[in-house]
Amino acid sequence: MPRRAGSLTVILATAACGVCLAVRPLPQAVAHDSLSPPGAPHTWLPDEDWVMGHWLPFDERALSARLALRAGDLEAYLYNDHRALADLARARGLDVARLRDELVAPWRPLADDQRYELLRGRTERILTQPHLAQHVFFHVFHDAAVAHDAQGTFGLPLATVQQLRIAGLTPLEIAGRGGVPAPAVRASVLHFLAHERDAGVRRGVAWPSESGRIFARQSARLDCWLRSKRPGNDPANPYGKARYWHGPHSRGWPRTRRQRGTNDRRVERLRKRLRDGCWPRPRAWSWPAHGLTAP
Repeated sequence: MPRRAGSLTVILATAACGVCLAVRPLPQAVAHDSLSPPGAPHTWLPDEDWVMGHWLPFDERALSARLALRAGDLEAYLYNDHRALADLARARGLDVARLRDELVAPWRPLADDQRYELLRGRTERILTQPHLAQHVFFHVFHDAAVAHDAQGTFGLPLATVQQLRIAGLTPLEIAGRGGVPAPAVRASVLHFLAHERDAGVRRGVAWPSESGRIFARQSARLDCWLRSKRPGNDPANPYGKARYWHGPHSRGWPRTRRQRGTNDRRVERLRKRLRDGCWPRPRAWSWPAHGLTAP
């Protein structure tokens, strides 16, 4: 269902999910995110504003410091979205519930009890749901199409923009058909991304420094997105390829050490085969996923 923020419409292909304020016992997340509904595809994401807006409730630098991760390690680890951050924390000898509380602790003097519990719950989900974590940190152009007032931005109706995107056209090619110059399209999308950044901070659900980091990540990759096909059809885009990453599998796979090794090799083969282009290539994860031990 389309979601509007100001004059911008973001077309989302996600399933609905309720928001729980209560913090439940920490689940083990394997294969499909464990909180996804039965029968949901691997790429399922909760249809919630904070997920689609990348409104992270903590600073990823604090997470990386507690997990002893170097620059680039967080994306390298999450590029295989069968790897829960909670598993890495446990391998580092950390209590996951304590880590969750440490990450959200800066909100304690700023938020009332209800909002604090909401942010604790979201932090918990990021730690235990690996596809969700991959999305909110790094899949910053997740949507099939972004239409900022489709008629005004692309010079075409929204339905036409969607059809052309699915047909393989880039956003700039679509705008060209509508007679809209590239600088105007770029400015429009950048305006929306800035709106999303500010909205999360204004609502008190996104940590300001992290929102700035996500916006910087989006801004740096915006020109690439404008010139690119949808992720699944773009051989240079690292994301949007779950059906190739892991291959067909049942819910709960991989369960064994051997299965995890098989999955790691599949993901690494795809990472190596990414075509050179404008998208930054994630680094290889250098620690064995099954042991998660530091080199």
